[in-house]
Amino acid sequence: MFRGTITVDRLISDLTGHVYFTGLTWKDLHGETIVYIPSGNFRVRIWDVITHNYKSTTIQELTINNAIISLHVDDKGRLDFIKPTSPKDNPEDEEDSYRNIKLEGLSEEERKWIGMKHRQKRELSMQKKWQNFNREGKRIKARLILNNTRMEIFYRNMQYRMNHVHIVSTINTEKDMTLNASIGGFGGTMVGDGISVHGKILFEEKSEPELDLALAFYAVQPSSLGIGMNVKERMSLETYFTGPISNPIGSGTVAMDELNIPALHFEKIQGDITYKNGNLTFDDVYAKVFDGDFHANGDYNFDTRYYHIYGIGTNLQASKALPGSGLDCPVNLELSFTSNGSPRAIEIDGTFKSGEGMYRHVPFYSIAGRVNSTYRDLKFSDVRIMFHGFTLETDAFRIKDGKLTMDPVQVYDAKGNFLTNYIHQ
Repeated sequence: MFRGTITVDRLISDLTGHVYFTGLTWKDLHGETIVYIPSGNFRVRIWDVITHNYKSTTIQELTINNAIISLHVDDKGRLDFIKPTSPKDNPEDEEDSYRNIKLEGLSEEERKWIGMKHRQKRELSMQKKWQNFNREGKRIKARLILNNTRMEIFYRNMQYRMNHVHIVSTINTEKDMTLNASIGGFGGTMVGDGISVHGKILFEEKSEPELDLALAFYAVQPSSLGIGMNVKERMSLETYFTGPISNPIGSGTVAMDELNIPALHFEKIQGDITYKNGNLTFDDVYAKVFDGDFHANGDYNFDTRYYHIYGIGTNLQASKALPGSGLDCPVNLELSFTSNGSPRAIEIDGTFKSGEGMYRHVPFYSIAGRVNSTYRDLKFSDVRIMFHGFTLETDAFRIKDGKLTMDPVQVYDAKGNFLTNYIHQ
């Protein structure tokens, strides 16, 4: 099952079938270290030892302490062990890294095609390159315990680095594999503070393994997902995955304490998420923004890095959104967010309309217009403010790099006759 050689510095066994070891090293045929385990122990079936009938089920329990393990998982769920990368290493060859492919100027369909081709190329490469472990036709029935282990997992074009991994698993390759795990900080394709995993991987009568797993990701950095925003605020995801390992379906929830994007500050964000075919969908997302409420839905594609978010805001306070403008009123708005993965390509577009309020201590009936935002530039256009007996109109006022600017304001009487211009200082 294991190509290469396995050596230990010290090995102690007893008559009950327990074996204790230190300094276990597994090297491939080229002398490269695949796995190093400082210490651990395993329990064997005594009768197999007495009869010298060693087989894949001879080991009934294995405990590993403080090891470094790298795994590759192919689209059919088959595992292979590989040489660990250092924290500074690129997990892929430069020319084969999807993250280094230039996607600027390409459409969503072109990006999807490139992502598909990349996965096919990578899968073929892994099948040829990584063949250190072969379980074909062999049964495993054992309990596995990992203590404070560092792990890497490569799956498709994604790489996950995980620290302080603690796992308790019962494996029966003719039936299922139970999995209970807690993981400290993690990095690579996704960066965050911790993961918990509970559930099963089903093998019995399946053409490929199927998932029945609940996963929770804590304090994830959204920017690590390549969503095009340098978002520093963390989010937590609770997901439940089912279906074949090559194409699982996930559903769950997302939560963030706050989210800051140019000129918008969201708080207490909660919503539902689903995952299928590389696409993450957001539904019924609720948040507080400028003391009002925001309800949104949208999607994010891992291949194209495009995302689209559509939202409706109610009872937002203009005095919070536009400090220093002199506006004080509740506002309702409809917004759409679009990005192709570049921080400078995020675009926000929509309309807004207010209720009664004050403009520089002058009461008015309503204010309406359009809103558009590009990188650090929030612009309100076709603005119309209706007062008692007169109306103000301006082509635009904007917040750029945190500063408010306003185009000249035209003043009209109740009959629509032009009266004067006002220049905001």
